[in-house]
Amino acid sequence: MDSQGLQRLAPLTGIVFVVLVVVAVVVGGETPDNDDSLRSIVAFWKDNEGEQIASSLIAAWGVVFFVWFAASLRSALRLAEVGPARLSALSFGGAIIGAVGLLSSLSLAFAAADTVGDVPPVVTQTFTILGNEFFLPIAAGYAIFFLAIGVLTVRTRVLPAWLGWPALLIGVACVTPIGFFALLVGLVWILIVSVMLYQRAGQPAPANPASTTA
Repeated sequence: MDSQGLQRLAPLTGIVFVVLVVVAVVVGGETPDNDDSLRSIVAFWKDNEGEQIASSLIAAWGVVFFVWFAASLRSALRLAEVGPARLSALSFGGAIIGAVGLLSSLSLAFAAADTVGDVPPVVTQTFTILGNEFFLPIAAGYAIFFLAIGVLTVRTRVLPAWLGWPALLIGVACVTPIGFFALLVGLVWILIVSVMLYQRAGQPAPANPASTTA
């Protein structure tokens, strides 16, 4: 496949990201809660070591494809901006922050599974609690990602307005007590935009001379 063919397929990395996240969740299942007993936490990681390591690796690959999708989306957003293109750059910056946060959380789960039985039980418990609580970098990154896209979409219609307003709501909700559910809705949003960008690939972006930067 030539470079143009690969470029056309690039937006579909958003679909790959969502699929890999779903597979990782199915494989890994639910990890222990912070208030579970030390004995039950250690037993969980021992009994599910292989599944948890596999889940972490699958999700890590998902993050790779998310960053690829975010870069493809930034290219489309950039065409709608004039001047320094702050909002499209901000969306990609938020994606990077969210990706690093997610990889850090996955690393803690991987460490808990990979070292269980080789370290004191309290270390495994600590990995578990840190992994459960390592949410703010993920939430803040995705909040920046969705807010920047939402503002730019509402201003320029680079995406349909019915995608711009939900992006703003998702971005705001990410850093709230319902942030986890906002991220789930964000996965659906990414699926829709991934398909839409793929359908647009190879077509000239509509000009919008009235567009402004942040």
